Amino acid sequence: MFGQLVFDGFSMGLVYVILATGLVLIASVDQILFFAYGQFFTLGAYATWFAAVGLNLPFPLALLFGVLVSALIGLISYLLIFQRLQFTREKFLATLIASMGLSLIISQAGTFVYGTTPRRIPQVFYGKVTFLDITMGVDKIALIILGLAATLLLFWVYQKTNVGRAMRAIASKPNIAMLYGVNANRLYMITLAVGTGLAGFAGGIIAPVYGIKLSMGQDVLWTVMLMGMLGGMDSLLGAVAGGLVIGQLLSFGQFYLGGIIQTIIFLVIGVVLYFRPQGLLGKGLDIGM
Repeated sequence: MFGQLVFDGFSMGLVYVILATGLVLIASVDQILFFAYGQFFTLGAYATWFAAVGLNLPFPLALLFGVLVSALIGLISYLLIFQRLQFTREKFLATLIASMGLSLIISQAGTFVYGTTPRRIPQVFYGKVTFLDITMGVDKIALIILGLAATLLLFWVYQKTNVGRAMRAIASKPNIAMLYGVNANRLYMITLAVGTGLAGFAGGIIAPVYGIKLSMGQDVLWTVMLMGMLGGMDSLLGAVAGGLVIGQLLSFGQFYLGGIIQTIIFLVIGVVLYFRPQGLLGKGLDIGM
């Protein structure tokens, strides 16, 4: 049973990792507390479902469609909304309210387009594998592989490419980075598109395994925010650690304690943040007000 719970926690934990890294990327580079983030998780799931069921595309293409739709909506949101607020004196409050408004708009649009009926993509991966008395569904194994691949790709881009280096420079010392020729406005736009694309990817890969409903983004938003804060809202490594830890705690806790485990996790994270507000691996995110 122990191994089974570890496996289940790892499969869900990697979805949380993808979500947490995308949220932390937006918070650290764009310096926006992006309350609309959960809606892009939902958007990616529904766009993937539409491509797979409505357009009858193979799942890899449907997943790509879901990621591109989420990233494109994120990019358009930046150009139409956040670009005008990014350099204002009241940036924190303005972007916070704007992201909450965007969340409501996407939620209402989803209700209008898809209705409130839960959806499910037909099963993509079939069968089970048994190893050391652990029964592993092939769909969850695929979830782990896709989650690992997305996380490693993000870290490679962030650490090894020019775009990633520019993101790190803007995140740590934005004024100095701009003096050295970094186009901050373009980086903010790219970062929001990448972050929302990651949320869409997480929604797309979870859709065939756990199904889709309109409230799924709102259901995970606070958990993802808390795990980002636990690791540090300016630390991608902290987001990975937070996602994996929360995945395991939820897997074991729901089995042994039931729904109360979520309240316990919130309390534990609250205690940690009381003594270390910047998170376990963070240095402290300075979002100007």
